[in-house]
Amino acid sequence: MFANTQTAETCLGPALKAAYQVIQHVGGKLHVFTATRPTVGESPIKNREGAPAAAKPKEGTPTQLQPDGEFYKNLAVDCSKQQVCVDIWSFAGAYTDLATIGQLAKHTTGSVYHYPSFSDAVEGEKLSRDLQHNLTREQGWEAVMRVRASRGLRISSFLGHFFIRGTDLLALPNVDEDKAFAVEIAHEENAQNVSNCCLQAALLYTTSDGERRIRVHTMQVPASAAVATLFESADVDACANVLARLAADQAVKSKLLDGAEKMQTSCMEPLRAFRAICPPQAKAANAVLLPELLKLLPLYALGLMKTAVFSTAAEVRADDRMALIYELATMGCERSVALMHPRLFQLFPPPATPPPLPLPLTALSLNAAAAYLLDDGMSLTLWLGHAVPTEFLQGAFGWGTLDGVDASALRLLPADSSPTARQIDELVSLLRSERPHSWLRVRVMKQGDGDAPFLRCLVEDQTKQMMSYGDFVMHCHRYVLSKA
Repeated sequence: MFANTQTAETCLGPALKAAYQVIQHVGGKLHVFTATRPTVGESPIKNREGAPAAAKPKEGTPTQLQPDGEFYKNLAVDCSKQQVCVDIWSFAGAYTDLATIGQLAKHTTGSVYHYPSFSDAVEGEKLSRDLQHNLTREQGWEAVMRVRASRGLRISSFLGHFFIRGTDLLALPNVDEDKAFAVEIAHEENAQNVSNCCLQAALLYTTSDGERRIRVHTMQVPASAAVATLFESADVDACANVLARLAADQAVKSKLLDGAEKMQTSCMEPLRAFRAICPPQAKAANAVLLPELLKLLPLYALGLMKTAVFSTAAEVRADDRMALIYELATMGCERSVALMHPRLFQLFPPPATPPPLPLPLTALSLNAAAAYLLDDGMSLTLWLGHAVPTEFLQGAFGWGTLDGVDASALRLLPADSSPTARQIDELVSLLRSERPHSWLRVRVMKQGDGDAPFLRCLVEDQTKQMMSYGDFVMHCHRYVLSKA
């Protein structure tokens, strides 16, 4: 019907309301595919990308990370009441304001899929795989969840994609195997005179076969008044996941700098508390003291601050940042750790005994005559040094040289094409098998040619905006000493 239209305007608001009218009586899932910013009809969206992300907006004006208007949030609340989940699929090459449109997914337990400047040749397979996984994964419908704690404890906040009814009931029109929720627990009373406490999460949902079920998880954990016991039982991956969500939430509510500062403070305060309980002889030399189970927390904190969530680099666009924030809000611990501390593998020259071991995330690990594969949990990046041999390029891509070749358009040869292609395919397949939640596409980057996203993942190195890992540890140490 519209194959030959010359109209570039879109009216997403009326289309969503029409879809809502159709589906509200039965509930289910609504998939919204958008490739441009809605500009006509109800609730058009203006272009807000011109203002710097880190700038403080005028009083009463939302930042780029805050929704511009209440239309999409109000519609999301209506969808949640009618058990309708909304997933957003964005393919735009220009600004679409995911901060506003994404409210549909945030309040209906949905997901935001972002394919900037979508090209079927580049990301067609990823779209197909993601859509297939979305439709076939294990999921529940018309769900509600409540988390309870023993007397003396209370749930102070929930983190994730949901709509909260009352004070402690999460409305989840759709819940799937890839979503993770986080809760903050606070004390209601000053003293806990018990040796154990209990936590319980109860999820009431309907299976895809129409069976109504309730799933209850109850756990008993020891309670202690000794701070040292907390450090001996800490889970650094879970701590980093929750702190990352809180920092991203602060960035959305205020500004990027506030979110980054919250992440730093949340990292340094446990180190200060740990030093306070260390024996005097350990503190005598003013050495850096890190709790054994939380010694990776500064590394994870720095890694997060160098991602697109907080980076103020010019190549990080508003929609890219917001899409990652939505993704972070539903990540489990394994995925968030991969984002904060990616894994770097050397592909060429090949290791003596495969599979290769992860390398330190520093430029010192790189060689201009080598090729490397980076796994950040979201995608796989194949980085090529400018002096990588012709034999590798021929075996991997069928090209003898990459001079004048657009790296983003390069495609790996099939595994049976050459020994090099088979070696790459084995590692890629292994890494993909570890990330069943999302199909990891391979993007190719050449040294010095648009490889800033790759270099930003080398979290141990200094960047224009952020210090190196060694400097950050010393920064934390100086903070701890100043508070002693």
